[in-house]
Amino acid sequence: GWYGVLARPLLWLLKRTYGWVGNWGAAILLVTLAIRILLFPLMHKSYASMKKMQKLAPKMNAIRDRYKKAKTDAAQRAKMNQELMALYQAEGYNPMSGCFPVLLQLPILVAFYNVLSRAVELRHAPFVLWIHDLSAVDKSYLLLILMIVTMYIQQAMTPSTVDPMQKKIFMAMPLLWGFMLKDMPSGLVLYWLFSNVLTILQQMLINRMGRDEPPAGKPARVKMARA
Repeated sequence: GWYGVLARPLLWLLKRTYGWVGNWGAAILLVTLAIRILLFPLMHKSYASMKKMQKLAPKMNAIRDRYKKAKTDAAQRAKMNQELMALYQAEGYNPMSGCFPVLLQLPILVAFYNVLSRAVELRHAPFVLWIHDLSAVDKSYLLLILMIVTMYIQQAMTPSTVDPMQKKIFMAMPLLWGFMLKDMPSGLVLYWLFSNVLTILQQMLINRMGRDEPPAGKPARVKMARA
């Protein structure tokens, strides 16, 4: 399909990695790691945008509250949008900056999904412990449970500006993903699980980088060496 342009190089990379490590499960982990490293700048940019939006949320909500009673008035809605755009411009925030890096990742992730769900090389290929066939469903569902848990951890670490009702909907997403992947090959669930773990580690790294940066308008403190 359309993702063949990306899927074929990914399959080639998976085969080359297997030739190096001799285990298809380890090859999946290493290729996933390489992809996440390549996508790290996009993840960092998306996270920075979400953090900025989180700081702007009170001002945005204040503007929306002023026009809450005029939802059906097109002129008032247009005025509200103008005020929001003026706020974005004043704060140097682009609403699309948080979505664009994520959208760029989707073709790669979907292509890898297609590779792992269709590659005949994974037939009867063992990984470790109880996983004896990466092309078969993990009947213990241990990988699936770990994947759901890591998705919840990932959500808890991600900056959010959604209201309580939307937050409840988002909290149901890991269970929805678990339901969709419960009958998928264990190799695909392994990829998703490890990708979640790497995202959590990336989030921790980005959080640390954010703490090390001095606040806006405040110079970094320079330590003076003692004589």
